[in-house]
Amino acid sequence: MMRHLTLDGGYNVRDLGGYPTQDGHYTQMQILIRAGNLDKLSVTGRQQLIDFGVKTIIDLRDEWEAQSFPDIFAQSTEVKYYNVPLIGNSLSSDEHWKIAMKSYNQLHELYAIYLNLCQPQVKAIVHAVAESTPATLIHCHAGKDRTGLVTALVLAAVGVPAALIAEDYAHTNAQITFLIDQWREEALKRGQDMQRFEHDVDSAPETMVSTLNYLQEHYGGATNYLYPDC
Repeated sequence: MMRHLTLDGGYNVRDLGGYPTQDGHYTQMQILIRAGNLDKLSVTGRQQLIDFGVKTIIDLRDEWEAQSFPDIFAQSTEVKYYNVPLIGNSLSSDEHWKIAMKSYNQLHELYAIYLNLCQPQVKAIVHAVAESTPATLIHCHAGKDRTGLVTALVLAAVGVPAALIAEDYAHTNAQITFLIDQWREEALKRGQDMQRFEHDVDSAPETMVSTLNYLQEHYGGATNYLYPDC
């Protein structure tokens, strides 16, 4: 089954259909797609997504990112575009958030912070996905952390096993090597902690397994996290 989509000017794009669920069904193809940033998508790449059936784009980047590096569909009349940040300007400027961003050591701990401090935003994103006209594409910058967490929650909520969610997450490694190379060069110039850097840019399946374990232990799973009042 071909999940990865090769787009002119795009990267880290794949269909989340075809995964088995615990009730014996499969996630449908051409319903939900995950991707990296679409700001450099060519006219050809744009048409490729339209031809694939994409009708809704949900951009998880912060407001400043969406304004500085606009999604190619931001002004589209053919595809609906929504900027629904996972973090957003308000939380980014919060002192508690700034402290939390300095407190983690492993990447799954960062994802736990996202789960704990971004629950209203995550629920808004998933609601937007549920109310959208498919096929729906969600993306951030790399399509790794913010997109990875949201897609993991959606897949977990429909019953895809944790091991397969972690496998999907790990596919990102090979898809963004060019970005990681750029980031590494910049990090070396700035004298960053390179051990931490390598942890942060990785997409190890164990990271997502640990995140899903945290989700289960602290919230009772994806469905309870997304719909706590049900």
